[in-house]
Amino acid sequence: MRTSCERLEKLERSLRLALDHEWPRLATTQGRLKSLAPRPIPPLPPAASRMPSVATVATDGGENRLNLDPIELHVLRVADSFGQVYFEDFIAQSLTPEEILRFFFQSHPRLQRFIAYLRIDWNDLFPQSDFQRGHMLSMLRELMEWAALLKLATSSPPKLLIRDGLLRSVLLPERVFDALRDRFEMLTVQHGHLLVGVAKRSRVINYLSAALALSETFGSDRPAFVEIPAALEREAAPAQYRWVNGRAIGRLHIARLDRGTGVPLMPVDIAAWQTGRIEEAMAVLHESARASFPIRGYPQALVEAHAHAHLGGLEVELLEQMLMEQLATRDPAAVQVAHELRLLGRRLARENPHDEQEDG
Repeated sequence: MRTSCERLEKLERSLRLALDHEWPRLATTQGRLKSLAPRPIPPLPPAASRMPSVATVATDGGENRLNLDPIELHVLRVADSFGQVYFEDFIAQSLTPEEILRFFFQSHPRLQRFIAYLRIDWNDLFPQSDFQRGHMLSMLRELMEWAALLKLATSSPPKLLIRDGLLRSVLLPERVFDALRDRFEMLTVQHGHLLVGVAKRSRVINYLSAALALSETFGSDRPAFVEIPAALEREAAPAQYRWVNGRAIGRLHIARLDRGTGVPLMPVDIAAWQTGRIEEAMAVLHESARASFPIRGYPQALVEAHAHAHLGGLEVELLEQMLMEQLATRDPAAVQVAHELRLLGRRLARENPHDEQEDG
């Protein structure tokens, strides 16, 4: 594409006009953030220092596939930071959302008990919109994470229950999410648990990041947090994410969970009914995030849960071998073709390590 001086000048004028409209929003947000005074995260009192942190994580969507065109299988695993595995199953990608629910529900006694405990019907899990229908596996993965966390909430002693992500959902049907909220509130009050959600990324953080830097809201390198007003959160959130009307059970905070200027700011949700325990929750999170690795200022419990849920190289090879053995019982010729294709794929990957382009 040719770049002329006239074209560049036109683009520059257009950019100035666009910024004239957008810049006031940044200035307004910056001013609103300046009025928010971060609260330092206090040290843990002796009694709270014994509260363990536990997190649940599901296998990431991008790492849980076994492909042998036209066969595509997903592996769903949910584990906690103690190493307990709650769910581990193969799901056929060719199933419809309704078939996935029927197949998975009917084969899983633990899921059946979970639905009964929520006092809902399994039909309540069916997608209520095209968006939910198109993200069925993601919804099921999220549901299993919530189920594992709820299982941990049913027993003493008091724990800091950490969700991998904020305490909100656009994937779960409304009736299911409402039932989860009611049960978590009951169990946390009964057993003294704290419930929080921590995300690595957030559209709200992306929206506020420039204003946060310019306003120097977190000018100090000390662990601190600030609550984001609901009006500012609604303004910063994407239009399709309607956290009002029951889609969130937490209040959003931005926190630096460890000391240091290089420690990233984390979006943290605190359960809405635990506003009197916010400082305690932040203190326990800070204790979990101190000297965490590999992400500074990220709760170590989440790091450990990710490690237990992750499908490593040896595990993937084991699962692939399991797939080959199952294919052999159906068609030995298919196994031979699959082996040849797998060897070819590995050879091409070695010869073109930087070529990640895929055919459409």
